[in-house]
Amino acid sequence: MNEWIDLSVRVKKNNLNFPDDPPLEIAKVKSLTEDGFNLHQLSINMHVGTHIDFKSHMSAKEETVEFEQFMGKANVIRPIIVNGVVSTDDLIEKYRNLTYQERIVLLDLKHADKFNTKAYYDYITFEPKIHSFLTENNIYLLGSDLPTFAYFKENDYRMHKELLKSGIYLLENLTNLTKLSSHIYLLALPLNIEGVDGSLVRAIAKNL
Repeated sequence: MNEWIDLSVRVKKNNLNFPDDPPLEIAKVKSLTEDGFNLHQLSINMHVGTHIDFKSHMSAKEETVEFEQFMGKANVIRPIIVNGVVSTDDLIEKYRNLTYQERIVLLDLKHADKFNTKAYYDYITFEPKIHSFLTENNIYLLGSDLPTFAYFKENDYRMHKELLKSGIYLLENLTNLTKLSSHIYLLALPLNIEGVDGSLVRAIAKNL
């Protein structure tokens, strides 16, 4: 039986957060010695650690998020990167050559080893034509070992806006993708919290 592989980064107080985002705060509000039990309070934005971006991250429109959208068979693809930009043509070719073509795609870009360093936020970008590839193949969840998804030289969150508007959720800050085969089963369930624009997830996968 194939073992589950943890794809989630460890959330810690000393992690470097996305530039200009508020940092994680963990406060002990009850103690075992004084209160008979320990209790911690977290102040955390929904985009710390491994997380899903919801459509409302870039829209004022409310949405209903169903957990079924974040579980199922998926493909892991390792596309060529040219001058810091993912080659869409290579991505398309590798997707077409897969024995099983799924509607969840994870991109192993070998970026996770830079996590918790400043270099992590000098991230790989994409060509705008990736949007057509994703929509034409009805892909509804795109994940990677990047802190965010952005088009090359983008400055207006265009990639987020286009993909989320097209119903493509974004799974960011993944790790351990190098341990996966090209065909996996993925679980990346968001927390059931009302009124948020994204959610931390515990992403796990097993090779098929």
